[in-house]
Amino acid sequence: MVTRKVVTGFLVVAVWLQSAGCELEEVTIPGGEAEVVVHGVLRSDRQQQFIVVEQSFDGVVDPLSVSGPIPPSLPRIPITGATVLVTSLDNPNDPCGNPVVFTEDPADPRRIEVAGVYWAPRSCPAMSTGDRFELIVETPGGDTVTGTTQLPGMSMVHLFVGGDSLTFDLDSATTFNRDRDTVRIRIDALGGRLLQFENRRNGYPDDLGTKIFVDTTAVTLPGDLIDVFYYGSGEDVFNGGRSYAMTAALSDTNYYDFARSRSNQITGRGFINHLVGGIGVFGSLVSQSTRVWVVSDFDDEREGDYRLQGQVQGVDVDVVLSIYLRRPLPSTELSAFMNGDWIRYGVVGPEGAEGFAPRVVSGESLDGAYAGDSLYVQEQVRGDAIIFALRGVWVPDAPFTLEVGEPLLNGFLSRGTVTATKQ
Repeated sequence: MVTRKVVTGFLVVAVWLQSAGCELEEVTIPGGEAEVVVHGVLRSDRQQQFIVVEQSFDGVVDPLSVSGPIPPSLPRIPITGATVLVTSLDNPNDPCGNPVVFTEDPADPRRIEVAGVYWAPRSCPAMSTGDRFELIVETPGGDTVTGTTQLPGMSMVHLFVGGDSLTFDLDSATTFNRDRDTVRIRIDALGGRLLQFENRRNGYPDDLGTKIFVDTTAVTLPGDLIDVFYYGSGEDVFNGGRSYAMTAALSDTNYYDFARSRSNQITGRGFINHLVGGIGVFGSLVSQSTRVWVVSDFDDEREGDYRLQGQVQGVDVDVVLSIYLRRPLPSTELSAFMNGDWIRYGVVGPEGAEGFAPRVVSGESLDGAYAGDSLYVQEQVRGDAIIFALRGVWVPDAPFTLEVGEPLLNGFLSRGTVTATKQ
């Protein structure tokens, strides 16, 4: 039980009650009942499916003692030891077995076993457009949660950028100017309810640039679109000098209702739940992805294409660094594309010694900034690879020198210099 003092009315009313000799009554508010919360979205583009099973807050567990957002992050109050089954209603002879048993052991060394997250065997269940699936979750406490979903489908995803038209494909890519072009996505649907668009920066899989839901099969986005829900004053969805992985997904009705509904204390609109015996979502979606390289107009004298030539640790380098300042101008933050003959560090030579060797870069994205006339640009973090940075003093209308090296915690380890010449 939780004891609370209930205070009613404005200060004027409270003062009147006190002057009348009234006292505030202490009442006992009963604790809430914990409900089973299930989150699961079957995706035909993923090799391994998972279901998250947890319980809701009930007034006993202190919410401040439990951290983390809703799945797919870690469950906040996980339910372990549950039986989680997914049955294919249209493919009884599924080679994975029917039903497919989800367990807390991911059976994959690349994944960490987490309480409350239940994994299917890889490539299970088999999924085709229009297939129906039933979920059954039985908890050790005797609760049963059920739900069904029907896998949507799409024959093709079209991407229209400026005057170009192409299909979504990770093997293809396009470049667009965020200052001039619009991006239009259209899905040829074979069934489904919600178009979801996600934009992530390449090389940063956990950096979700933006997520957009629409209840149509097409969406048009201006190149200078700002995500107003990003913290602060908003964030540009597309930045010049960066490459992005665009994903277009088509979902079933369950996921559509889950994405568009929530409890709102002002409008009174509530969460739309399609599960029986619990709350959450059991849905499905299909998706396709492609890559885009974003550029912008060169509107500032510090922007532009710079040819960098020189030697770094005995290796000849010759690259073009295309610098784009963040919008709106003037700005100090920048991103840049690098193309040409650059350098890498690793195991080189016939004897396998560690050292420096040439490598070709194509469209590699870097971040940096100007501090007055001082320029600093750094490569992305790539696993355990050494990160190279370039620093120097920018000179308008004349070549200038950039030092190439490794940024250290308390300094900078120089590896060589290059001459930067604006093209």
